[in-house]
Amino acid sequence: AQPTPNALSPHVLTWGLKAFGVGCAVVAATMGWPDAVAPEEPSSQVCAPLDPSPELPQPEPHADAYAGGCGWRHIVCSLVFMIVLICYADRTNIGIVLAKDSFPKVPPKDKANVLSAFFIGYFCTQIPGGLLARRWGAKPTLLLAACTWTLFDVLTPFVGRAGFWPLFFDRIGMGLGEGFMFPTQHALANFWVPQHERAFLITFMTSGQDLGSVVANLVSPQLLRVGVPPVFLFWSALALVWGILYSVLAASAPELHARCFRSGEAGWIQRRRGAPDFREASRVHEWPIPMRLLRQPSVWAIFAGHVGVNYTWYVALSWLPTFFKDKYHVVLADKPLLLALPYLAGMVGGLIAGRVSDLFVARGFRTRHVRKASQVTGALGITLALQLATTAPNAGWASFWMSVALFLGKFQNAGFWVNMTDICPQSAATVMGLSNTIATIPGIVGQPITQAILSSSSNSWPLVFGVGGVVAVVAALIFVLLGDDVSLDDDLPLAAGNSPHE
Repeated sequence: AQPTPNALSPHVLTWGLKAFGVGCAVVAATMGWPDAVAPEEPSSQVCAPLDPSPELPQPEPHADAYAGGCGWRHIVCSLVFMIVLICYADRTNIGIVLAKDSFPKVPPKDKANVLSAFFIGYFCTQIPGGLLARRWGAKPTLLLAACTWTLFDVLTPFVGRAGFWPLFFDRIGMGLGEGFMFPTQHALANFWVPQHERAFLITFMTSGQDLGSVVANLVSPQLLRVGVPPVFLFWSALALVWGILYSVLAASAPELHARCFRSGEAGWIQRRRGAPDFREASRVHEWPIPMRLLRQPSVWAIFAGHVGVNYTWYVALSWLPTFFKDKYHVVLADKPLLLALPYLAGMVGGLIAGRVSDLFVARGFRTRHVRKASQVTGALGITLALQLATTAPNAGWASFWMSVALFLGKFQNAGFWVNMTDICPQSAATVMGLSNTIATIPGIVGQPITQAILSSSSNSWPLVFGVGGVVAVVAALIFVLLGDDVSLDDDLPLAAGNSPHE
């Protein structure tokens, strides 16, 4: 018997679970197997802050005891990966819903404005997110962010029925919450990630955006067969589960994590991360927009690289469903892998770029040279592959070239994205807040530009993605000219004095 129109397709849901499993397998393979297991002491307060005390000295493990495998830093980074996954699934869902014209009171001509509304809110909370993450710590700030955007996400299907303006302001509210995400991630990376694992663990956490888009493009079209509310309620329920796990298992820094501290891993990380003790760092107050950073060419190199990446990424994230629907007349619910595979390829590309970058740095290559090579490779690769996708003879080949484009494009995350922690081992959250504020502008202006290009011609997708490619390549060249790896935090009070490329 054929399934009813409102029934979920077991076949597609199975593929969704398979995609999630493949993503987890890739992560496990790239992390490797533990070289040593950190000893744990029984504790009734698993993650309670632990104040240093002469009576509780940290163990001094062998220098290589935590050099590989899975420690508390990997657990915490995996939790961040999970919420980035949910964050980007939430962001992807609106494009899937709008592509099906699921809100009758929202005219098709206003689709671009609805998509842009998110970036208005997202723009406003980048700098406050970096400030709060440095003052409060990553744990409470990230919980606040997830609660905020999930609340507005739950309201989306209900306000969408009321018309354009309620939906417009709801999307602004969701952007306000998600704007805290990446400044907080970088604040956490400052304290949890050793320098020699920086590229991989940061790109790993960020790769949740790709797997989130994969799973959303597989599962959400099936949930949409039942109705619009299940799409948003499903992901909100996952965010609730994540919040419980993160509250129990995570901390803003390893020295605040009881089991990590007692095992000795916290001390091992502290000696290798380039940032001071969290309690000391949180007492270093700066203006939300520090002029000492804005005067540095290497900071503007990051801004440029970020703008170049974001224009192409935001256009792809918002318009890929429409690309396959309009150009190849694909019913997304029937062929969800066409959309899912490019994002899965992007996740794999980011993880490989992070691992390879760490290997080159470990073998003596200058950090800034590795970052620049990653940026240029990604920009040139995504530009060429996107053009090949727009000239593909059918949807299958288009999906293949889109996969190549996102695979190579994600190499850029091992460039400018990781470079923030190279030059600011203590204040990367501030740099991220500033950079993502500027780089959100392409998200705001890119949607109406894309809408205008598509309205001018029925076959203008090469121009849509060509504009993004030009922006990415020019930005990569600026990053090559101005980028550096010298720490800008050495003159801060209490800042660690390690050079990022030592």
